Amino acid sequence: MPERKISKAVVLANSTKPDFDEISSSFRSRLQSQGIGCEVISLSSTVSDLKIEVPDCDMAISLGGDGTVLTCAELLKGRGIPILAVNFGTFGYIAETPTDELWRVFEDYRSGRTDVISRMMLDVSVARGGKEVFSSSSLNDVTVSAISHARMARIDLYVNGILAANLRGDGLIVATPTGSTAYSLAAGGPILDASLDAIVINPICPFTMGVRPLVVNRDSVVKMVLPRQTTDVSLTCDGHEVFSVAEGDEITVTEGKHQALFIANSKRRFIEVLRDKLGWAGSFNA
Repeated sequence: MPERKISKAVVLANSTKPDFDEISSSFRSRLQSQGIGCEVISLSSTVSDLKIEVPDCDMAISLGGDGTVLTCAELLKGRGIPILAVNFGTFGYIAETPTDELWRVFEDYRSGRTDVISRMMLDVSVARGGKEVFSSSSLNDVTVSAISHARMARIDLYVNGILAANLRGDGLIVATPTGSTAYSLAAGGPILDASLDAIVINPICPFTMGVRPLVVNRDSVVKMVLPRQTTDVSLTCDGHEVFSVAEGDEITVTEGKHQALFIANSKRRFIEVLRDKLGWAGSFNA
C-alpha cells in the first residue's frame, strides 16, 4: 500500500482524563516537528461536545475512552476522515490502541502498513403526528427506555412492517455490531463481530421471558410505536443524546447513510480485545 500524505491531524481529547494535556501536547509537538499541522480540541464529556466544529484534516485522533470515540464518530460522520481511537479510559472496546502505541499506529497508517476499517452506524428518526420531530445517528446503539424503574414502558415493535412483538419492560436497545459489546451486552445480548453488517434488537428486562434478543439483516427497518404509557419514556443515542418521546410517536431505526472510519491497530484484533477485556484468558477485567 502506498504511503499516505498527511498534512494536518486533529486530536479530540477528553479533558476529564488525567494527563490528557501532556499526551496530546507531546503528540502535537512530534507531528509539528515533521511538518504536519496539528490542532488539539478538548472535549468535556457532555452533550455540548456534539456542537463542536472539527476543521478539515486528513485524520483524527480520539484520546479518551469509548465514549470519546462515539462523540468523534458523530462529529465526523460523512466526512471521510479516519479516526485513530486511543484508549485513555478504563475498558475500551472501540478505543483499542493504548497510549504507548499511538505513535507506532500513526506511523503504520502513514506508511500504508495498516488499513482503514468501516463500521456500520444507525440512523434514527421520530415522527409525531406524521411530522419528524427528531433525527440523529449512532455508532453503538439507540435505546428507548422507561425513565422510571417502577413502571414499564410499552413498545410495539415492527420489523420491515411486520408486527414482531408487543413489548412491556424497561425498554429496547437497537444496536450495531460495534455496539453489541456495549449496553446491549450488559443487557444479555449477543456479541457480533464488529466487521458484520447487521442490527441487534435487544429487549431490556422484558415482562415476558420468552422475548429474546434478535439479530436482523442490515437493510431491515426497525420501527417502535409507543401505545398508551404509564411512565415517561426517553430515546437515547449512544448514551449522550437524549430525546423525550411521547404516546403515539413512531421511532424508526435503519442502517446509517454514513459509516465510521477507523485506523486499524495491526497488533490488536477484535477477538484478542474480547479475550482480554472479557477475561476469556482466565482473569476478569469487568
